Amino acid sequence: MALTPKQQAYINKAPKFDEHYCESFKNPEYVQAWLEDTLNTFLNTGNVEEFVECLVDVVKNSKRGEITRIANVAGINRSNLYDIMNGKVTPRIDTAFKLIKGLGYKYEIKLESA
Repeated sequence: MALTPKQQAYINKAPKFDEHYCESFKNPEYVQAWLEDTLNTFLNTGNVEEFVECLVDVVKNSKRGEITRIANVAGINRSNLYDIMNGKVTPRIDTAFKLIKGLGYKYEIKLESA
């Protein structure tokens, strides 16, 4: 099915997903809400992969030079952080929580009876 010129023009004007996705990381409220959501999902489902993927995306989209600072604050070896970011290593859960600290966030986990 071929697109009409009007449809093609509309598509060309639409924001590109990658550009929009990267732009959203400039909004600290968005980043915090996304981290909170994936942390809560992880705590409810145990799906650590989604949580780690979120952390990696936030780290990858940090400002230039931030990866070294994040690694230092988190107490993680920088080369280990790069291995995590490149998917060579899946971090342990304690490392994932260290990354939250490295990104400048605090967290609180509460236990409630079911």
